[in-house]
Amino acid sequence: MFELIQKSRRSGLSLIVLALPITLFILLCLSSSTFTRFENLANVNSQIAALLIASLGQGLVAISGGIDLSVGAVMGLTSAILVTVDPALAVPLALAVGVVVGLVNGFGVTLFNVHPLVMSLATMTVVQGMALAVHPIPGGTVPAFLRTMAVSRFAGMPAAFFWCVGAIVFAWFLLNLSRFGLRTYAVGANPISAGRNGIAVIRHKVLCFVLCSLSAVIAGIFLSARVGAGDATMGASYSLDTVTAMALGGVQLAGGTGSVLGVVAGVLTLGLISNGMNLMGISPFLRAALTGVLLLAAIGFQRRETIGA
Repeated sequence: MFELIQKSRRSGLSLIVLALPITLFILLCLSSSTFTRFENLANVNSQIAALLIASLGQGLVAISGGIDLSVGAVMGLTSAILVTVDPALAVPLALAVGVVVGLVNGFGVTLFNVHPLVMSLATMTVVQGMALAVHPIPGGTVPAFLRTMAVSRFAGMPAAFFWCVGAIVFAWFLLNLSRFGLRTYAVGANPISAGRNGIAVIRHKVLCFVLCSLSAVIAGIFLSARVGAGDATMGASYSLDTVTAMALGGVQLAGGTGSVLGVVAGVLTLGLISNGMNLMGISPFLRAALTGVLLLAAIGFQRRETIGA
């Protein structure tokens, strides 16, 4: 029993975290006759895929004790690269840029002791400026093979479903079936103690930032391919949305606590809220305000003493 309690505290999962998306799903089923249609559910899946991929990367950084506000800008730069570079080089170049951004954030936080919020905010500004310089006006054409991978259907299921499953399985493996996961929780809970136990804390934190930036690149690839065009500002809302999703999922922003299931639950909560507002004709401009309220509420209910338990 004690081990189960310990595991639950480390994951950050609670009844509220799991009940939120389930309750929203039931309410939408009762309030809208079109919600349960396959086309609408497939649309919800496509809408949340990019957010899920980016949020899983954000979750890794948060569990290790950091935060990355540059994910949205990385998505925007990825989109700009996809439509302005030779299709054969676009994806490798975007991934390389993601690695560089992750390294800059990671070394800035670990070696120069810049607060993660300040470091990633500065990086976000620089990367966003680069994205607008590369592709100032929305448009262009995404490589055809990426478009196919994002909008096609396999076995009757939308491609977005497989993108989500792949991201979830990979993140779950990292956190639950590898030494990487154990070290991530240890570093986030108590970096000094982790270092004394032989964990290369600096290297591990840098790696978490790199993985987060790479997840933002992949999310940007999917989103650009789904839209079919490039837009340097398409990721603008994702910096806040990824933080909100993981906070709703019980991930402690101070580090040491969180889970893949929690992040998925948080993303589903935001996705269902957005879809429900669309079905009910509520102004989409209110979504941003609601996201801010949800973030404040989620952080307000977090308790620092559960971290590392």
